[in-house]
Amino acid sequence: MENKNIEPVIVLGSGIVAGLTSKMLVNKGFDVIRVINRKIKPRNKIFAIAPSSMAWFKNIGLSEFLTKQSYPIKKIDIYYGKEKKSLRFDSNDSYKNALAFMVKEKDLSEAIDLSLNESSIKFLYKNEIILENHEDHIKITNNEEEIKSNICLWCDSSNFDDVYQHKIKGNRKDFCQQAITFNFIKDGNEVNHAKQYFFGDSILALLPISKNEISVVWSCDDKLADKLRVFDDESFIIEFKSRINFGKQLISSIGRRSYFPIKQVLSESLFDKRILLIGDAAHTIHPMAGQGLNLGIRDIKSLEELMKTTKYNDIGIKGFLRKYERSRRLDIQQFSKLTTSLQWLFSSPNNVIQEITREGLKLVDNNHSIKNFFIRKATT
Repeated sequence: MENKNIEPVIVLGSGIVAGLTSKMLVNKGFDVIRVINRKIKPRNKIFAIAPSSMAWFKNIGLSEFLTKQSYPIKKIDIYYGKEKKSLRFDSNDSYKNALAFMVKEKDLSEAIDLSLNESSIKFLYKNEIILENHEDHIKITNNEEEIKSNICLWCDSSNFDDVYQHKIKGNRKDFCQQAITFNFIKDGNEVNHAKQYFFGDSILALLPISKNEISVVWSCDDKLADKLRVFDDESFIIEFKSRINFGKQLISSIGRRSYFPIKQVLSESLFDKRILLIGDAAHTIHPMAGQGLNLGIRDIKSLEELMKTTKYNDIGIKGFLRKYERSRRLDIQQFSKLTTSLQWLFSSPNNVIQEITREGLKLVDNNHSIKNFFIRKATT
């Protein structure tokens, strides 16, 4: 379906998924109204983008500058157990150019903004409107006007209580963990090579974003996180280096550390009346697999594909939304269960479970077909 709806589509959210959703809709001929937060968080995140998502960026017309700024990950080593045994995933083994591409949030946001520069997208502030969700329409009211739409694509997860007032229930899981994120500069020439360490009290991922700069996501249990929070940079680096295989390489500087709680939130339904949840509004998962944004991108791609293959003129009608929900349910469930299970397996203090995990990883390491299955799952 390639048409222009009489009424605009409302996209609620200030983040990357809302921007990409808007870009897709503009490409399809829709008028878009963005409802954003007045205070936008600093753009300092780093995303691991799947190759299929990078290809989609090009298809929807994002700047080639984004491709040049991204940094390919060609190898990933996973270290586990007290002996720090390792399991390697290599893009060459699966005849791929890369396993993932590291992209800065700032660069991705600028590429989206540049691609929408000539589009007539109207912006409204969330705290200045009243949004009403009816069976046959969405209504937005502010001091100046009243706007009606067939659908609101809700991409904002900043306040889940706002989402769940629309009769959409969410299942929450608290991992009792905090993620510490920071970047550091190192010497040495080891490039395009990511590493992930599983300890009893944490999961530590080293993600290169250039030849000498590494982005770190350290998912710690609350006890360790609280301990690290009070360390100065020198003490923090000593603890950090004691965990990783860094040899004699030097860390010349370390960036600001950010802390945030790790929770999983999965919506039981992806829609209510005319509101459809997309991205983090529908699902937040453990960051250990780096698949949060990729899941959101697959949401948008599924919506795009349904628009092409169905004959619905009204994409807010229940029949269309149910088809979308069915198309996304399995993918979301698989990744949420995978990350939760892996986190539990690697963090378990039980010796029997640790031995089973070690033997399972040995099986993966020695079986090319199983390795390729995991690579395909992570790169599509």
